[in-house]
Formats: sequence, C-alpha cells, structure tokens
Amino acid sequence: MSHDREHGTRRSRLRGFTLVELLVVIAIIGILIALLLPAVQAAREAARRAECTNNLKQIGLALANYETGLRCYPPGRLGRDGSSSPTPDRVGTSGLVMVLPQLELQTLYDRFDFTDGPWAYSSTWVAVNAEAIGQSVDTFLCPSDTSEPYSEQPAIGSTYDTGGNPAATGNYALCTGSLGPPNSTEVKYENDGVFYYLKAHRPRDVADGLSSTIFAGEVIETHTSASSNIWSRAVRLMDCQRSTHNALNTQPGEPEYWSGYGFNVNAAFASKHPAGANFVFGDGHVTFLGENIDLLTYRALSTRAGSEIVSMDGF
Repeated sequence: MSHDREHGTRRSRLRGFTLVELLVVIAIIGILIALLLPAVQAAREAARRAECTNNLKQIGLALANYETGLRCYPPGRLGRDGSSSPTPDRVGTSGLVMVLPQLELQTLYDRFDFTDGPWAYSSTWVAVNAEAIGQSVDTFLCPSDTSEPYSEQPAIGSTYDTGGNPAATGNYALCTGSLGPPNSTEVKYENDGVFYYLKAHRPRDVADGLSSTIFAGEVIETHTSASSNIWSRAVRLMDCQRSTHNALNTQPGEPEYWSGYGFNVNAAFASKHPAGANFVFGDGHVTFLGENIDLLTYRALSTRAGSEIVSMDGF
C-alpha cells in the first residue's frame, strides 16, 4: 500500500507542463521581450548617437586645426563652375578633403592628385583620383544612417565621370548658410554661412560668434541623386553643400527644391536619429537640434554675420 502511494507521488512529481501552462509561459516571455525591446533599441540608438556626436566633434576639431595652421577655414568647395578648358581652380573638391590631414588621414590625402582635380570637368582627371574618391572614411559615417556606401549617381549628366569607379558617400556636410533652392545662383558664391564656393573665411568673419554658428550637420540617403553626398565632392545644394533654408529633417526631393540637374535637390540637413539631428558649431561643440526647431531660429544659427540674437539655451 505504501509502495503504491510512493509510486503515485513520484508520477505526480514528474508531470510536465500542460499545453495551457506552456502557452501562458510563452505569452509571459513574449510580453517581457516586448517590454525590453524598446529599451534595448533605445540603448543602441543612444550609443550610435554618441558615436555620431564624436564624429562631428572630430570634424569640428579638424576645421579648427586647419584654421590654426592656415589662418582661414577651407572653402566649402575649392573651385568655381567648370568650363571647356578646366584649370586647377575649376574643380569641385569638397572642403572635407582639405581637412583629411587634421583627421590623421594624411595617407588618404596624399592619394589625391590636385594638379587638375580631383573633381575636374574631365573623366581623365577624375580617373586619376578614382581610388581616393572611392575610399570610405569612418569619421564621415553616422552609424544610425542606412545609406549605401557608394553613390548611385557619381556623375551629373556626363560632366563628371569616374570611369565606372564608385564614389564613396558620407553622412556629414558643411553648412553654406540659410540660402537654399530659390536662390540657386547665390547659394554658390554669395551665401551667408561659412562654407560655400571658393571663399575661405576666417574666425573674425563669423561676427555672430563661433558658438552660435553651424559649421556642419547630418545628411541621409546619401547614395541617391536627390540627396547625393559624395564626401570628396562639393556641388550646389548637394554633395557636402547643405543649407538651413528647408526645415530640419525635410526629406530628399521634397519642396522647396531645385531641379536644374534633372532631379530635385533641396540641400536639407536630416538624420536617422529620432526627431532631430546633430550639428557641430564653430567652437567645436556638438548640439542635437530637434526637428521642430523654429525655422527662423534654425536659419539664424547657420549665418555667420546675420546679427540675429539667438540663445543656445535649451538646445
């Protein structure tokens, strides 16, 4: 009798989960995962945003060190428009190329041939620099962005030609100022920021103060025509030449845009971070600006000498 009782007790102890109990356990685990997943994603995004912030700090420091050595900042674009007879000053080289030595990338800088390029109006000159043009730079890449590493539009029509070699993209662009698509001529040579065609500004030109003037910010969909951002090249309203005319996080191809290249470009800054983007200012500090920032305030932060009164408190 006692033996049968012990056997029955042993069998009851070995009984597994019923189907209902198993489903309840699975449901509880699913709820816990659902609760934890946003926290994990938020932690990952915080880490990515911190890395992005550091990238922009490095760019800001490089621009400052360039100015210390040469007594001016690099132009946003080294050359003017092209012509049928290109000369060394008629090239589309980005100002970011010029600060490669300050980013401890002297070896990459030395791979560029500046005799007639690297972005001159000739496939021959571009081809000489194709290897360097195709080099991705980690400091120029935001970890939150989903752009392709190479441009799908390495050429504007047949003017530029990389000979089939891909051009590397980047997620940061220099700020030309507040003039944008409606001022398609002025944005090149007469913008109100620090980095545009040909002009090399000095700190004394930034009358609004370095701490209140945007030097560079983020860009998305950099491999596409509408938001092209080849880091080694600078072109009006795209490719390392962005403005605050359109609101922050205006999506590529949305108004106001300019269609002079055969596709719509709006020169807007934008990021894949939630609700805003990182910007580096002239004094080297990086600030996350919310996408709902007042447009006039946003534009004022990009001008070098607009005499606007803008408080950085709250940004």
